[in-house]
Amino acid sequence: MHSTAGHPGLVDIRTRDRDVIAEALNHVVTHRARITFTDPAEVDLSMRSREHGELGGLRVRLGGVGYSAASEPVGYLLAGIVESGEITVRARGRDIQVGPEDGMLFPVSHSFVGEYGRSAVGAVSLPLPYVAGLAEAETGLPAADLRFEGALPVSEAMRRYWAGTAAYLSRQLTTPGLELPPLLAEHLRRLGAVTMLSVFPNTTMTAARTPADGRVAPAVVRRAKAFMEENPERPLTVAEVAAAAGVGSRGLQVAFRRHLGITPMEYLRRVRLERVHRELRAAGPGDGVTVRETARRWGFANPGRFAAEYRAVYGQPPSRTLRV
Repeated sequence: MHSTAGHPGLVDIRTRDRDVIAEALNHVVTHRARITFTDPAEVDLSMRSREHGELGGLRVRLGGVGYSAASEPVGYLLAGIVESGEITVRARGRDIQVGPEDGMLFPVSHSFVGEYGRSAVGAVSLPLPYVAGLAEAETGLPAADLRFEGALPVSEAMRRYWAGTAAYLSRQLTTPGLELPPLLAEHLRRLGAVTMLSVFPNTTMTAARTPADGRVAPAVVRRAKAFMEENPERPLTVAEVAAAAGVGSRGLQVAFRRHLGITPMEYLRRVRLERVHRELRAAGPGDGVTVRETARRWGFANPGRFAAEYRAVYGQPPSRTLRV
Protein backbone atom coordinates (compact mmCIF):
# COMPACT_ATOMS: atom_id res chain seq x y z
CA MET A 1 0.00 0.00 0.00
CA HIS A 2 1.19 3.50 -0.69
CA SER A 3 -0.32 6.95 -0.80
CA THR A 4 0.46 10.14 -2.67
CA ALA A 5 -0.74 13.72 -2.37
CA GLY A 6 -1.85 15.54 -5.51
CA HIS A 7 -0.67 19.11 -5.19
CA PRO A 8 0.69 20.41 -8.51
CA GLY A 9 4.42 19.87 -8.80
CA LEU A 10 4.61 18.05 -5.46
CA VAL A 11 5.64 14.41 -5.11
CA ASP A 12 4.38 13.16 -1.75
CA ILE A 13 4.65 9.43 -1.10
CA ARG A 14 4.34 7.20 1.94
CA THR A 15 4.71 3.51 1.24
CA ARG A 16 5.96 0.10 2.34
CA ASP A 17 6.80 -0.84 -1.24
CA ARG A 18 10.55 -0.71 -1.90
CA ASP A 19 10.12 -0.40 -5.66
CA VAL A 20 7.84 2.63 -5.30
CA ILE A 21 10.31 4.62 -3.22
CA ALA A 22 13.28 3.64 -5.41
CA GLU A 23 11.45 4.75 -8.56
CA ALA A 24 10.48 8.06 -6.96
CA LEU A 25 14.04 8.77 -5.81
CA ASN A 26 15.32 8.01 -9.30
CA HIS A 27 13.67 11.23 -10.42
CA VAL A 28 16.01 13.10 -8.05
CA VAL A 29 19.23 11.12 -8.53
CA THR A 30 19.58 8.33 -11.08
CA HIS A 31 20.74 5.28 -9.13
CA ARG A 32 20.62 1.51 -8.75
CA ALA A 33 19.19 0.63 -5.37
CA ARG A 34 19.49 -2.46 -3.18
CA ILE A 35 16.91 -2.39 -0.40
CA THR A 36 16.83 -4.96 2.41
CA PHE A 37 14.81 -5.41 5.59
CA THR A 38 14.42 -7.94 8.39
CA ASP A 39 10.91 -7.12 9.63
CA PRO A 40 8.25 -6.11 7.09
CA ALA A 41 6.23 -4.46 9.85
CA GLU A 42 9.01 -1.93 10.45
CA VAL A 43 9.24 -0.77 6.82
CA ASP A 44 8.06 2.83 6.59
CA LEU A 45 9.24 4.82 3.57
CA SER A 46 8.33 8.37 2.65
CA MET A 47 9.46 11.03 0.22
CA ARG A 48 8.29 14.54 -0.45
CA SER A 49 9.87 16.65 -3.18
CA ARG A 50 8.99 19.74 -5.16
CA GLU A 51 10.70 22.02 -7.64
CA HIS A 52 10.11 25.75 -7.71
CA GLY A 53 11.74 26.74 -10.97
CA GLU A 54 15.44 26.06 -10.52
CA LEU A 55 15.14 25.47 -6.77
CA GLY A 56 14.26 22.04 -5.45
CA GLY A 57 13.41 20.70 -2.01
CA LEU A 58 13.49 17.08 -0.85
CA ARG A 59 12.60 15.21 2.35
CA VAL A 60 13.14 11.46 2.62
CA ARG A 61 12.65 8.95 5.43
CA LEU A 62 13.87 5.37 4.98
CA GLY A 63 12.51 3.61 8.04
CA GLY A 64 13.13 -0.07 8.73
CA VAL A 65 15.29 -0.77 5.67
CA GLY A 66 18.86 -0.90 4.50
CA TYR A 67 19.09 1.31 1.40
CA SER A 68 22.27 1.04 -0.68
CA ALA A 69 22.50 3.04 -3.90
CA ALA A 70 25.06 3.38 -6.69
CA SER A 71 24.32 6.83 -8.10
CA GLU A 72 25.15 8.41 -11.43
CA PRO A 73 26.87 11.82 -11.46
CA VAL A 74 24.55 14.75 -10.81
CA GLY A 75 24.89 17.93 -12.82
CA TYR A 76 23.60 20.24 -10.12
CA LEU A 77 24.30 21.04 -6.48
CA LEU A 78 22.51 18.76 -4.01
CA ALA A 79 23.18 19.38 -0.33
CA GLY A 80 21.38 17.99 2.67
CA ILE A 81 21.08 17.61 6.40
CA VAL A 82 20.70 14.28 8.21
CA GLU A 83 17.78 14.58 10.59
CA SER A 84 18.02 11.07 12.06
CA GLY A 85 20.17 7.99 11.55
CA GLU A 86 23.45 7.97 9.66
CA ILE A 87 24.44 7.94 6.01
CA THR A 88 27.72 7.06 4.34
CA VAL A 89 28.70 8.28 0.89
CA ARG A 90 31.67 6.80 -0.96
CA ALA A 91 33.19 8.78 -3.84
CA ARG A 92 36.62 8.78 -5.48
CA GLY A 93 38.01 6.36 -2.91
CA ARG A 94 36.86 8.29 0.15
CA ASP A 95 34.11 7.49 2.65
CA ILE A 96 32.14 10.35 4.17
CA GLN A 97 29.96 9.48 7.16
CA VAL A 98 27.47 11.93 8.60
CA GLY A 99 25.03 11.61 11.48
CA PRO A 100 22.18 13.62 13.00
CA GLU A 101 22.39 17.39 12.40
CA ASP A 102 25.38 16.87 10.09
CA GLY A 103 25.28 18.33 6.59
CA MET A 104 26.98 17.38 3.37
CA LEU A 105 27.26 18.37 -0.26
CA PHE A 106 26.82 15.35 -2.51
CA PRO A 107 29.52 14.78 -5.14
CA VAL A 108 29.15 16.95 -8.24
CA SER A 109 29.96 15.38 -11.63
CA HIS A 110 31.22 12.13 -10.06
CA SER A 111 29.42 8.84 -9.46
CA PHE A 112 29.07 7.79 -5.84
CA VAL A 113 27.75 4.99 -3.65
CA GLY A 114 25.61 5.68 -0.61
CA GLU A 115 24.26 3.82 2.41
CA TYR A 116 21.10 5.58 3.58
CA GLY A 117 19.04 3.01 5.44
CA ARG A 118 17.11 3.88 8.60
CA SER A 119 17.69 7.59 8.14
CA ALA A 120 15.79 10.80 7.44
CA VAL A 121 17.28 13.51 5.26
CA GLY A 122 16.26 17.00 4.13
CA ALA A 123 17.96 18.39 1.02
CA VAL A 124 18.07 21.34 -1.35
CA SER A 125 19.08 21.37 -5.03
CA LEU A 126 20.31 24.29 -7.14
CA PRO A 127 21.79 24.59 -10.64
CA LEU A 128 25.55 25.10 -10.57
CA PRO A 129 25.47 27.95 -13.16
CA TYR A 130 23.16 29.99 -10.92
CA VAL A 131 25.43 29.56 -7.90
CA ALA A 132 28.53 30.28 -10.02
CA GLY A 133 26.96 33.47 -11.36
CA LEU A 134 26.11 34.61 -7.86
CA ALA A 135 29.66 33.84 -6.72
CA GLU A 136 31.08 35.91 -9.57
CA ALA A 137 28.84 38.85 -8.76
CA GLU A 138 29.72 38.73 -5.07
CA THR A 139 33.45 37.92 -5.19
CA GLY A 140 34.71 38.60 -8.72
CA LEU A 141 35.75 34.97 -9.21
CA PRO A 142 34.87 34.03 -12.83
CA ALA A 143 31.87 31.71 -12.90
CA ALA A 144 33.85 29.13 -14.90
CA ASP A 145 36.37 28.90 -12.04
CA LEU A 146 33.91 27.96 -9.30
CA ARG A 147 34.56 24.46 -7.97
CA PHE A 148 33.37 22.85 -4.78
CA GLU A 149 36.29 21.06 -3.19
CA GLY A 150 34.82 19.31 -0.17
CA ALA A 151 31.65 17.62 1.04
CA LEU A 152 31.54 18.76 4.68
CA PRO A 153 31.06 22.22 6.23
CA VAL A 154 34.25 24.20 6.77
CA SER A 155 33.69 24.66 10.51
CA GLU A 156 31.44 23.76 13.42
CA ALA A 157 29.76 27.16 13.18
CA MET A 158 29.04 26.60 9.50
CA ARG A 159 27.71 23.11 10.28
CA ARG A 160 25.15 24.62 12.64
CA TYR A 161 24.34 27.36 10.14
CA TRP A 162 23.75 24.84 7.37
CA ALA A 163 21.66 22.57 9.63
CA GLY A 164 19.22 25.37 10.35
CA THR A 165 19.11 26.68 6.79
CA ALA A 166 18.73 23.28 5.11
CA ALA A 167 15.96 22.22 7.48
CA TYR A 168 14.15 25.52 6.93
CA LEU A 169 14.47 25.44 3.14
CA SER A 170 13.55 21.78 2.69
CA ARG A 171 10.41 22.24 4.79
CA GLN A 172 9.39 25.49 3.11
CA LEU A 173 9.85 24.06 -0.36
CA THR A 174 7.91 20.84 0.27
CA THR A 175 4.96 22.10 2.32
CA PRO A 176 1.78 20.84 0.62
CA GLY A 177 -0.47 23.59 -0.67
CA LEU A 178 2.06 26.35 0.03
CA GLU A 179 2.57 28.54 -3.01
CA LEU A 180 5.69 30.67 -3.28
CA PRO A 181 5.30 34.12 -4.85
CA PRO A 182 8.09 34.78 -7.39
CA LEU A 183 9.98 37.17 -5.11
CA LEU A 184 9.87 34.74 -2.21
CA ALA A 185 11.05 31.87 -4.42
CA GLU A 186 13.98 34.01 -5.56
CA HIS A 187 14.77 34.94 -1.96
CA LEU A 188 14.90 31.27 -0.97
CA ARG A 189 16.98 30.37 -4.03
CA ARG A 190 19.49 33.09 -3.20
CA LEU A 191 19.53 32.04 0.46
CA GLY A 192 20.36 28.46 -0.54
CA ALA A 193 23.12 29.55 -2.92
CA VAL A 194 24.76 32.03 -0.56
CA THR A 195 24.66 29.49 2.26
CA MET A 196 26.25 26.74 0.16
CA LEU A 197 29.02 29.12 -0.86
CA SER A 198 29.63 30.02 2.78
CA VAL A 199 29.43 26.49 4.19
CA PHE A 200 31.09 24.05 1.80
CA PRO A 201 34.74 24.37 0.68
CA ASN A 202 34.97 26.03 -2.74
CA THR A 203 37.28 28.17 -4.82
CA THR A 204 35.72 31.47 -3.73
CA MET A 205 37.40 30.75 -0.37
CA THR A 206 40.84 29.92 -1.72
CA ALA A 207 41.39 31.57 -5.12
CA ALA A 208 43.01 34.96 -5.45
CA ARG A 209 40.34 37.60 -5.73
CA THR A 210 39.84 39.56 -8.92
CA PRO A 211 41.08 43.11 -8.32
CA ALA A 212 38.28 45.52 -7.59
CA ASP A 213 37.03 47.56 -10.52
CA GLY A 214 38.41 51.07 -10.82
CA ARG A 215 36.53 54.14 -9.77
CA VAL A 216 32.83 53.82 -10.61
CA ALA A 217 30.86 57.01 -11.13
CA PRO A 218 27.91 57.79 -8.82
CA ALA A 219 25.72 57.86 -11.94
CA VAL A 220 26.00 54.06 -12.06
CA VAL A 221 24.44 53.85 -8.63
CA ARG A 222 21.70 56.29 -9.60
CA ARG A 223 20.82 54.26 -12.70
CA ALA A 224 20.80 51.01 -10.72
CA LYS A 225 18.62 52.49 -7.96
CA ALA A 226 16.15 53.82 -10.53
CA PHE A 227 15.95 50.44 -12.25
CA MET A 228 15.27 48.61 -8.97
CA GLU A 229 12.71 51.19 -7.85
CA GLU A 230 10.85 50.78 -11.15
CA ASN A 231 10.92 46.96 -11.09
CA PRO A 232 10.75 45.80 -7.45
CA GLU A 233 8.11 43.18 -8.24
CA ARG A 234 10.50 41.28 -10.52
CA PRO A 235 12.92 38.62 -9.17
CA LEU A 236 15.93 40.71 -10.19
CA THR A 237 19.50 39.45 -10.14
CA VAL A 238 22.68 41.46 -9.68
CA ALA A 239 23.55 40.78 -13.32
CA GLU A 240 20.25 42.28 -14.54
CA VAL A 241 20.65 45.39 -12.40
CA ALA A 242 24.27 45.80 -13.52
CA ALA A 243 23.29 45.54 -17.18
CA ALA A 244 20.62 48.20 -16.70
CA ALA A 245 23.21 50.46 -15.04
CA GLY A 246 25.75 49.88 -17.81
CA VAL A 247 28.43 48.21 -15.69
CA GLY A 248 29.60 44.70 -14.81
CA SER A 249 28.27 42.82 -11.79
CA ARG A 250 31.50 43.24 -9.84
CA GLY A 251 31.63 46.94 -10.66
CA LEU A 252 28.07 47.37 -9.41
CA GLN A 253 28.93 45.68 -6.12
CA VAL A 254 31.96 47.94 -5.69
CA ALA A 255 29.94 51.05 -6.54
CA PHE A 256 27.19 50.32 -4.02
CA ARG A 257 29.62 49.52 -1.23
CA ARG A 258 31.65 52.63 -1.97
CA HIS A 259 28.78 55.10 -2.32
CA LEU A 260 26.05 53.59 -0.10
CA GLY A 261 27.83 51.13 2.17
CA ILE A 262 25.46 48.30 1.23
CA THR A 263 25.07 45.75 -1.58
CA PRO A 264 22.62 46.13 -4.49
CA MET A 265 20.47 43.31 -3.09
CA GLU A 266 20.31 44.98 0.29
CA TYR A 267 19.08 48.15 -1.40
CA LEU A 268 16.47 46.15 -3.34
CA ARG A 269 15.29 44.62 -0.07
CA ARG A 270 14.81 48.13 1.34
CA VAL A 271 12.75 49.10 -1.71
CA ARG A 272 10.52 46.07 -1.25
CA LEU A 273 10.13 46.80 2.46
CA GLU A 274 8.87 50.26 1.50
CA ARG A 275 6.34 48.65 -0.86
CA VAL A 276 5.03 46.51 2.00
CA HIS A 277 4.71 49.63 4.17
CA ARG A 278 2.87 51.45 1.39
CA GLU A 279 0.38 48.60 0.89
CA LEU A 280 -0.29 48.18 4.62
CA ARG A 281 -0.96 51.92 4.98
CA ALA A 282 -3.33 51.89 1.99
CA ALA A 283 -5.34 48.89 3.18
CA GLY A 284 -8.82 49.55 4.44
CA PRO A 285 -11.14 47.59 6.72
CA GLY A 286 -12.56 44.57 4.96
CA ASP A 287 -9.88 44.53 2.24
CA GLY A 288 -8.62 41.17 3.46
CA VAL A 289 -5.02 42.42 3.55
CA THR A 290 -2.77 40.59 6.00
CA VAL A 291 0.77 41.38 7.09
CA ARG A 292 1.96 37.81 6.45
CA GLU A 293 0.71 37.51 2.88
CA THR A 294 1.80 41.01 1.93
CA ALA A 295 5.29 40.35 3.28
CA ARG A 296 5.53 36.97 1.52
CA ARG A 297 4.46 38.48 -1.80
CA TRP A 298 7.29 40.99 -1.53
CA GLY A 299 9.87 38.30 -0.75
CA PHE A 300 10.04 38.30 3.07
CA ALA A 301 9.96 34.66 4.15
CA ASN A 302 10.76 34.87 7.86
CA PRO A 303 7.97 36.64 9.80
CA GLY A 304 10.16 37.37 12.83
CA ARG A 305 13.01 38.84 10.83
CA PHE A 306 10.59 40.84 8.68
CA ALA A 307 8.87 42.31 11.74
CA ALA A 308 12.25 43.31 13.23
CA GLU A 309 13.36 44.96 9.98
CA TYR A 310 10.05 46.77 9.67
CA ARG A 311 10.13 48.07 13.23
CA ALA A 312 13.72 49.26 12.82
CA VAL A 313 12.76 51.36 9.79
CA TYR A 314 9.24 52.54 10.66
CA GLY A 315 9.31 52.55 14.45
CA GLN A 316 6.30 50.29 14.90
CA PRO A 317 5.24 46.71 14.13
CA PRO A 318 3.64 46.12 10.74
CA SER A 319 0.39 45.06 12.40
CA ARG A 320 0.00 48.57 13.84
CA THR A 321 0.50 50.15 10.42
CA LEU A 322 -2.25 47.92 9.07
CA ARG A 323 -4.66 48.92 11.85
CA VAL A 324 -4.07 52.67 11.61
